[in-house]
Amino acid sequence: MVLGHVIDEADTISALAITSSKLKLGTYTILEYDGYRVLGLITKVSRGSPLLNGSIRDPDAAERISNMRSNSSLKFPEYTTVRVKLLCNLNDPDLLQPDLPPPPGTPLREPTDDELSQVFSNGDLRLGKLVGSDTEVRIRLRYLTRHLAILAATGSGKSNTVAVLSQRISELGGAVVIFDYHGEYSTSTMKNINPIQPKLNPLRLTAREFATFINIRENAFVQYRILRSIWNSFKESLEKEKKEGEMKLPSSAQEFVERLKSLVETQSESGKKGSKDTVAEVLNKLEDFADTYSSIVDFNAKDVVDQLKLGQVNVVDLINLDEEAMEALVSHYLRRILENGKLTKSAKLRGESHNFFPVVVVLEEAHVFLPRGGSTLVKFWASKVAREGRKFGVSLVIVSQRPKGLDDNILSQMTNKIVLKIVEPTDKRYILESSDNLSEDLVEQLSSLNTGQAIVVGKIVSIPAILQVDKFDGILGGSDPDILGDWRRAREERESTLQVGRRISQIGDL
Repeated sequence: MVLGHVIDEADTISALAITSSKLKLGTYTILEYDGYRVLGLITKVSRGSPLLNGSIRDPDAAERISNMRSNSSLKFPEYTTVRVKLLCNLNDPDLLQPDLPPPPGTPLREPTDDELSQVFSNGDLRLGKLVGSDTEVRIRLRYLTRHLAILAATGSGKSNTVAVLSQRISELGGAVVIFDYHGEYSTSTMKNINPIQPKLNPLRLTAREFATFINIRENAFVQYRILRSIWNSFKESLEKEKKEGEMKLPSSAQEFVERLKSLVETQSESGKKGSKDTVAEVLNKLEDFADTYSSIVDFNAKDVVDQLKLGQVNVVDLINLDEEAMEALVSHYLRRILENGKLTKSAKLRGESHNFFPVVVVLEEAHVFLPRGGSTLVKFWASKVAREGRKFGVSLVIVSQRPKGLDDNILSQMTNKIVLKIVEPTDKRYILESSDNLSEDLVEQLSSLNTGQAIVVGKIVSIPAILQVDKFDGILGGSDPDILGDWRRAREERESTLQVGRRISQIGDL
């Protein structure tokens, strides 16, 4: 069925067409010319009439002409013009963009299911269906190593997208790690969840990592020398105790700090390192560590890489941690995961076996951890993962409802993007500026998307796709609360408590 025809001049990027059909934004179409069979996407729709064009200046004349539309015996002349983005040549095995524009008069027709499937259904994991079609959109998981950003306004379907993607990766035998900022996945009904307690074993920290946690700056050389010295002494003492079969690990962050403080004071008394003011500063920072990180310090905690499971959604619940504790924990986990990826690559090159496996790391509320213009330890390690992770089997997925608050360097390294509804103009402009494969005409459509609809670009799809993400078939902790129901239940519980209290009071009077 012919939908319309190309008019005016066209180039290899887009064409203008006129049609009498009511074509909608986001509709796919086929243009055939000169041996090409080009898949196009309608990115702009305008309607008009030659009788009511921009030259009309008489309101009464406009009213008389418009009344003709309600007269069923008259055919009111009107048309629709559409801007068609030329996506790929289906006759090309590599689905490359056409290098020849369509001539005027080229017809537009509906694509067949087979033509759409050829482009959008050749991946490993189903994410949803094309908008207005039953064609599956399947993404190519091998390109997740180029990293992924999931961006959307609040309530537009980010958590649903993460849940669908993570659960289906696990069902394919993969490993996902979600840093669960709000506890919505740990309390969900997702299948294959492996909960990981958010604990940090100080024995697995490097001296520099520990120095960062207690706010010893890189240029505080004397403070760092003091800390490194006592850190090494502490570890040596534990090794000695272990050999003697009497190793006693600290039972709390406070006990750990007290042992380090005693080492500082011992070295200070012997006149080894630092002035009194410098030593006092180190002691104060150690005490702050005990106060700040007491909720996550555990000397019996296993290494995070030993807790990850294949075929599971490994969830680290951060909801009960403050931001400083989250920063310490997430940065350390990122470091350990990346380091083990490197160890695995080295072992394979030597012909040795290593039990680590590729991991997809999902960082929720990424704008908190990767702020634009700010410096955080998570940002440092996330940047390393973004630069190096592809070589070592570590994929990074950043999720945010505040794109303009994200570090532009890291966002630009997310080759793949799933962008749901976004209305804020500065967010749309920021996404466009940080994306090589997201064009302005696609960005303009973000405001018109419905909940759960998304534009997918990058290597995980052959060409940009506008789809309805599948609905997660369970319950997520981040779903909108039933406010009226919660109020009703709270009132009923309060009344029940009051009744029990009155009965107890009556029994007491007897």
